[in-house]
Amino acid sequence: MKKEKAAVIYARMLLQAAEDNKASDAVSADMHILAQSFRNLPALHMFLTNPVRRAEEKAKVIGSVAAKLAPLTQKFLKLLETKNRFALLRPIADAYITLEEARKNILRATVVSAKPLAPDQLDKLTRGLEVKRPGKTYILTNQIDASLIAGFRIVQGDTITDASIKHKLDLLRQKLAA
Repeated sequence: MKKEKAAVIYARMLLQAAEDNKASDAVSADMHILAQSFRNLPALHMFLTNPVRRAEEKAKVIGSVAAKLAPLTQKFLKLLETKNRFALLRPIADAYITLEEARKNILRATVVSAKPLAPDQLDKLTRGLEVKRPGKTYILTNQIDASLIAGFRIVQGDTITDASIKHKLDLLRQKLAA
């Protein structure tokens, strides 16, 4: 819990510094690259969180990546090295992206469907959600769950909108059992 709070604090600090230095686009791109790297290479996060590994080893690995990043991101990584906080890099990148999207009124949601949705179907759902929440922009991802039979379920944070046949059958079953 403490590590998550620290990651959010670091991400807020970096976001503010990026805005102050007019480097928001470059730092944002760097955070997206780092987040994608952690998704593609789970061993990287395990390496950085391993307490047996010395800070110098971690700095060497990160240094090879840092050379390609924006100057502000490089300074930030140097700060994490100094504070021995490389273990927080993955949650910092994720928190940075989340905070940045919140500032831009971007919301992420997952559409769970029985079969993969076509791009035009996802676009139509996106437009429908944006009409219900003016000023917000939605980014939808599609997950497959064949048990839904048909229809879809939209999961956004703690909110679930269920328009699946499975859900309707479950409601009908509950009414008949009562």
